[in-house]
Amino acid sequence: MKIKRRKGGFVKTAPKSLEKKILDNAVKIKEDFTIILPVPVDEKSKKFIGKLRKKLEKVWQYRDDTKKLEKISKKKGLESALAGILILANNPKAPYLAHVKIGDRDVAYALRGKAEKEKLISLQYFDDPVLRILGFADLCSKKNLSLYSWKDRFLCSSKDDIPEDFLEFLSTYLGLQREGSLLKCHHIRSDRATKEHLLIRLKNLKIAICRDCLEDKNTVFEITKHAFIPNIQKVLSIEIESELLEYGVEVEYKEDYLSGKLNDREFFERNLETWKNKLKIEGKKIIYINGKVYSDFTSFLNELGIEKTERKAIEILLTKINEPIFLDSKNVNVILERYWKSYGEEILAKLSGNSDLAKKVFNPSESPIKQIRHLESISKKIDRISKYPTYENLPPVAKFIDDIAKEYIAHGKEKVLSILSKPPKGIKERSIAYAFLLALGKGEERKWQYKKEEVEFGEFLKRYVVKLLSSKPEEYHENLKMLLSVSGVSEEI
Repeated sequence: MKIKRRKGGFVKTAPKSLEKKILDNAVKIKEDFTIILPVPVDEKSKKFIGKLRKKLEKVWQYRDDTKKLEKISKKKGLESALAGILILANNPKAPYLAHVKIGDRDVAYALRGKAEKEKLISLQYFDDPVLRILGFADLCSKKNLSLYSWKDRFLCSSKDDIPEDFLEFLSTYLGLQREGSLLKCHHIRSDRATKEHLLIRLKNLKIAICRDCLEDKNTVFEITKHAFIPNIQKVLSIEIESELLEYGVEVEYKEDYLSGKLNDREFFERNLETWKNKLKIEGKKIIYINGKVYSDFTSFLNELGIEKTERKAIEILLTKINEPIFLDSKNVNVILERYWKSYGEEILAKLSGNSDLAKKVFNPSESPIKQIRHLESISKKIDRISKYPTYENLPPVAKFIDDIAKEYIAHGKEKVLSILSKPPKGIKERSIAYAFLLALGKGEERKWQYKKEEVEFGEFLKRYVVKLLSSKPEEYHENLKMLLSVSGVSEEI
């Protein structure tokens, strides 16, 4: 673990709580120095810890001899650090402190003798699972021994496999499910058909975390806070399991990740962005969505399970794009939104077969699905109206009736009520307008806008208006002529 000295790194005295902790730990070590030692789990580590214990015991036997301790503390090594902390135990005076940066922590420690700061910190914080590793890492490295430190456990091992208890701790610590030596997020299945994921291998340990569960932390760094493994680069690998690897891309930025420059999420997303650019340059026509890759667009469309018009819109879009499509959602609106500004109007034109209508409906900043629905609605109305008779040069009253009736057929009741919110000016048109209001059930509400004779005539015309509004296409012309006739309009149409 890298240690940096803090600027302005010395203070005269420690805060009372920290001073008490350091002095209390010194007293505990004076009472029993073996509490600082890791527990060996096999013969090789037992031999190493046994030799180390004997060396430290030679120092500890002088625990009450300050002069002897002062002499030993002027050397290097763990023995010197032990001498320094025994001096602290014999002198309750507030110690001088230095500050160093260890990972993301600012650690204060008492300066005693010339022992390496890592070893001083390790002993003064022997009950800290992260810091106590520091004093033993270099010694274990020479003997090819690993250290595992968590809660009140501190193990030394020469075995190739990570201890079971430590795997159990990592499962809880990292918030992952455990299946033997596999730690995984809950989205990862044990079979091969699993989600795209970050894959870390360390000795016998495998860690698999899908993209959705990646966090802004570096999992390898989190593990190595609690473990020292010599020559770790030989037993550690960092990969990404992805279908995209089948298209000639490779996992990059490993050094940046292992040096702590990137966290889990950044490492994954940086690779994904690089892959996207590479495949774009190569012109690979694939669809990537939630870690699944489709080169067969029909399969992709079938899996979307969408309505016919939406499917047609996506099909049109796919014919226009000559680059890989990277998506985070199967939501059709989200897919279309990404390309709507460039291709939306053309998609609407092909759906409707009417470029003028597409131009009127198209809006680059509104929901594509909303526009498609609107286009469908208008197209249905146009189709509906096209079945009814059309007229040229109708007399004014006939045109008024035909326009209102066609608005009702195409757009419904509310549209007509909006048009008739203000009564027309013509005498005949006013009576006819009131007849339409009666036919639509709004006559009483609007009665105050009309004269008595207009109301009476409108009441007479109501049944003819109802008949016109309910006309089938083949009945419309005759019903329009009948309404004109009873309205007193003699012009032929």
